[in-house]
Amino acid sequence: MFEGWMFLVTEIWVLLVLAGLLGLFCGWIIWGFGKKGRALNPEDAAVAGKTLPPLEPQAEPGPPALPPGFDLDNTPDDLRRIRGIGPKIEAQCHRLGIYSYAQIAAWTAEDIAHIDAQLRGFEGRASRDDWVSEAKALMVEKGQSQS
Repeated sequence: MFEGWMFLVTEIWVLLVLAGLLGLFCGWIIWGFGKKGRALNPEDAAVAGKTLPPLEPQAEPGPPALPPGFDLDNTPDDLRRIRGIGPKIEAQCHRLGIYSYAQIAAWTAEDIAHIDAQLRGFEGRASRDDWVSEAKALMVEKGQSQS
């Protein structure tokens, strides 16, 4: 029953080796392993010899420029007493340099637009909740005069 089986196994191995060699040869032709050092086109050849200049370190961006009239008082006020300002918005106001009711009460329409644009995730909140009039009322309650 198994007469001549050694011939069949040898034939299979020889055919597998030939198929592998044929695959390697086709891969060598298709992917061009012999093309080392040759440029694909003249534009690449012109760029290949050039070296790039070293990158200069860029300064980290600081806080955004603030409109005039944003001077820091000696004592920061609790901005969360203004309707619409919670802990997250208060932290963003502090990041922008806003610490007192006097600063908010002195805002012009341009200042409000600037702050509305700077409040990430809460755009338009200052104008929508009318922070300026609330800050003025809190200044009166605190006994400060608006300058």
